[in-house]
Amino acid sequence: MKRYKEIMRRAAEGGVTLGVIFVCIFLLEASISPLMRLMALGLMIYVPIFVYRKIRNTHFANFGATPFSWLWLEGIMLFLHGGIILSIGVFIFIEWLVPDFLPAMITQFTAYVDSNPQFMNAGIDAEQVTTAFRGLRSIDVAITLLWPVLLSGSIASLVIAAIAKSKPAPPPSLPNF
Repeated sequence: MKRYKEIMRRAAEGGVTLGVIFVCIFLLEASISPLMRLMALGLMIYVPIFVYRKIRNTHFANFGATPFSWLWLEGIMLFLHGGIILSIGVFIFIEWLVPDFLPAMITQFTAYVDSNPQFMNAGIDAEQVTTAFRGLRSIDVAITLLWPVLLSGSIASLVIAAIAKSKPAPPPSLPNF
């Protein structure tokens, strides 16, 4: 039971860092600068590396005795905590920091629908898009972002935990007498 609590504690601590990374990715992607979006891509690439390091450290700390399912659970919990922090950060950003963000995104998407012939061929016009997204609130966006983070995080954690478990852990060191 002690190792289980240790894994939950590690996941909660790492989840805070992962959540900050997710918020940074969102903020960088929300900007219009190509350099900022490139930085966001770099952070996206870093996410699985970060999760792998956390899971591998747990695997090594227990000298390879941690079951695969617990390593997978640690990854899922990392993404859960990170997703919750992302949702809170997105809500704060949309609700209080940049209240015009959501209407601007709806306007931008409406303009995209108007200019894209695929939507016109499907019979979708800008008025339908505006009507569909009119009731969208910042809390809706924040909570909706949590689900893809959890789903993709669960799948990524499965693969990452398998890779980490396949690495042989160092044997425990013997005390010097």
